[in-house]
Amino acid sequence: MKLDDLKKIRGSALLAIVMAVAGGMALMASGRLAEETRQDHARATAVRGTAQSGLAAARAEEAEITQKIDRYSQLAARGAIGTERRLAWVELIRDARARHRLGALDYEFSPQRPIDRAISPADAGQFEVASSTLRLKLPLLHEGDLVTLLDDLTQHAPALVRTRECSITRRAATDASPETLQADCLLDWITFSPAARERS
Repeated sequence: MKLDDLKKIRGSALLAIVMAVAGGMALMASGRLAEETRQDHARATAVRGTAQSGLAAARAEEAEITQKIDRYSQLAARGAIGTERRLAWVELIRDARARHRLGALDYEFSPQRPIDRAISPADAGQFEVASSTLRLKLPLLHEGDLVTLLDDLTQHAPALVRTRECSITRRAATDASPETLQADCLLDWITFSPAARERS
């Protein structure tokens, strides 16, 4: 190759070098752009995940609040919120006895006592929870009478009724009382009232 030929291709070679440098720079720029795009995508994915977690937490909280409102409405409709309604309890026991044609009932309510927060219902929230224990003794023809009575009291009492314990023993039937079983039960009648700080 002659010097003249080199002079002729010098412009083309210089242009080729400039094009190679420009291509390398374009390649580097596209690599940086791709990395920035990946980082932006990762950040957007993280933000989306955080937003979805927040939305899921808000929905769970909404469901819990709705559940508590429903539970409160049920308790309020039953009359389990506020002061004890012992007269209504006594009338309910007498009506249930008559409705189910049971023998003579012997019952006694203990004084109301607060329930320790550690064992009170989980959904008690800001309510003071109190309980009165009912000792109930009654003669039975069969165990089904007791189950029916307890179900009736649980469903209709203006309180939450929780059966703590029941025992059934045999007894001798008489002409005046054909029942051959004797039940002795302890039932907790639970009521809720707004906490003292809520009432003021």
